[in-house]
Amino acid sequence: MNKSYFYIFTIFLLCLACSKTKPVKALQETYNTNDSISAWISESNKLETSKEQKLVLQLKAFNLAKNTDSDSLKALYFSKLSYNPNFITDSLLYRKINKNAISFNTRINDSIGVANTYWDLATYFNNRIVKDSAFFYYGEALDIFETSEDKFSAGQLRLNMAVIQMQIKDYTGSEVNAVKAIKHFKSIINNKKLSDCYNLLGIILNDLEEYDKSLSYYKESLFYLKKSSKSNIEEAILINNIGVFYRNNEQYLQAIENFEEVLRINNLFVKDPTLYAKALSNLATSKLYNKDTIDVESLFIKAIEIKQKENDLGSLSSSYYNYAEYKAFAKDTLNAIFKAKESERLANAGNSNEQLLKTWQYLAVLEKENATKYFKKFTALNDSLQKEDRKQQNKFARIRFETDEFIAENIELESEKEILSKQKQIWIGIATGFFLLGLSIYIIINQRAKNQKLRFDQQQQANNQEIFNLMLTQKQKVDEVKRMEQKRISEELHDGILGKMLGARMILTGLNKRSTDEAIKEKSRAIGSLQEIENEIRSISHELSHSAYQKINNFTDSIETLLSNNKNNNLKTIFNFNEDENWDSLDGDIKINAYRIIQETFQNALKHSKCTCFEITFYRNDEMFNVIMIDNGRGFNLNKGKKGIGIRNIASRIHKLNGTFHIDSTEGKGTTTSLNIPVKMKLKK
Repeated sequence: MNKSYFYIFTIFLLCLACSKTKPVKALQETYNTNDSISAWISESNKLETSKEQKLVLQLKAFNLAKNTDSDSLKALYFSKLSYNPNFITDSLLYRKINKNAISFNTRINDSIGVANTYWDLATYFNNRIVKDSAFFYYGEALDIFETSEDKFSAGQLRLNMAVIQMQIKDYTGSEVNAVKAIKHFKSIINNKKLSDCYNLLGIILNDLEEYDKSLSYYKESLFYLKKSSKSNIEEAILINNIGVFYRNNEQYLQAIENFEEVLRINNLFVKDPTLYAKALSNLATSKLYNKDTIDVESLFIKAIEIKQKENDLGSLSSSYYNYAEYKAFAKDTLNAIFKAKESERLANAGNSNEQLLKTWQYLAVLEKENATKYFKKFTALNDSLQKEDRKQQNKFARIRFETDEFIAENIELESEKEILSKQKQIWIGIATGFFLLGLSIYIIINQRAKNQKLRFDQQQQANNQEIFNLMLTQKQKVDEVKRMEQKRISEELHDGILGKMLGARMILTGLNKRSTDEAIKEKSRAIGSLQEIENEIRSISHELSHSAYQKINNFTDSIETLLSNNKNNNLKTIFNFNEDENWDSLDGDIKINAYRIIQETFQNALKHSKCTCFEITFYRNDEMFNVIMIDNGRGFNLNKGKKGIGIRNIASRIHKLNGTFHIDSTEGKGTTTSLNIPVKMKLKK
């Protein structure tokens, strides 16, 4: 596994991770003075500024901050200087500035300012490879940011700590912090930082030899990077990283494809020659391992030339190592040994211990006569590195332990305070409880009386409404019967009696002028016609008298009228019932409530179902009256949402009739509503 490459990339990632936004403090009146510090910092960064001049500028800025009267201004000035550690070349002066920044931010109760100065100090130590101190102060800043709404800063600090833990091989702790950082960045949808986190997880899992997970994390990192406002360089680094993964897992064709994609990126050689050289070297190595030696040596030579110009010793050592492998594959052992020793020299010069161990192992194979010497070197350095790793891990373990212990002590003090405060609260609670108990009893009694009166009023209102509906229905029945009888009598009188009387009158008028026997016979027939008219009038009178005692058939007519009055021309309505059945013999409450339920269901179908056909079917026996209503609309899911007032009204009316109802509906397949009402029933109150 070419871990040296991953560590180089990790250092690059760490440099990005350590960046942070400058703390914003609104002190408008100090703008010009504060800008003086910015001007001194800018002047210090100029190439022509000497070390002595830089120190003078630093002392001027320090004295300006120290001699300011306002604590708020001091906090602002010292924070600005602490945020620019590159401006302060004297390490003792920087520590003094940072300490003052922490002190004055604490004095003015600016917790975010304190957190930012801890972050500055952690960055200062991290740049000087003091990993344990950097980790500790990142943690101090994190404790403050975790309690704030600044999810970005909390996530960035988690990522910084995870990178340090990965570097000292504390993979478990690194993975935990990376996952927590991902949660913060997902909450604010920061795709670039999510890409950094998943890339780090890919490196961790790769070192743990969990290759499938590692690859999935690399791909996740690339996915988020493409969603962000990325640069071509960042994408090239990640694609190259994935290519190294494929190569080290002997998936050479995929590796070659990735490295070639990196080399095709526009202007990569100009923008980042070091990365371009790494991609060349990696492509050559992948081809070599795939036993495809075409152009391999020229790729190695070109990569080495670029790396020599860039003075990239660690990466150059890796290229010479792979070049030695190529020479060994070509059976040129002497050149292979020469290239491997050059790799050894460069690894020593660049302090690349991982590459040095790898090179010694290979030299032991190439120079069998010196294998013992290389093995001793390998063992000594490997043991030293393992001891250093354990030492670093122990330091981090102590930091975590001391932090947990400090938190535990604070929790214990807080618990004692809580016990004392709880004792006070108990006595206050007892007194308050008695007062509230008396108040509650009064409120309950008063509320019960109000509720009882309200229920009585509601019941009375419901009864009045029901009586009104019955009266209205009865009046409608009487009016309908009157109208129908008036129409029938009019037709009988106009078409039958009036015509016959007119004929008899005309005959008699003509016969009055004649006195013959034939005229007498005609008069006799006309008189007979008048007698027939008399009998017909008597018959109509008897029918009217009889109909007064008969029920008029209007229940089914009401349903037909309801269906025919809809204004939807595209809706077809069907009403099925036995015309020989006396439907008006049903109890009045059954007809009223059944009509209202049908009306409610029909209106729901018109408003909501978008149906093209609505069908009603009546059938009954001595026990039950049944109604089935079907529409071919879009239906609905009975298990979703609350029951509407329409369904509650149907349930209430059916309940009063001692009946049952059932609604069957499926989305896209229409709705069927069934009513089952006892014919002989006692009305529920």
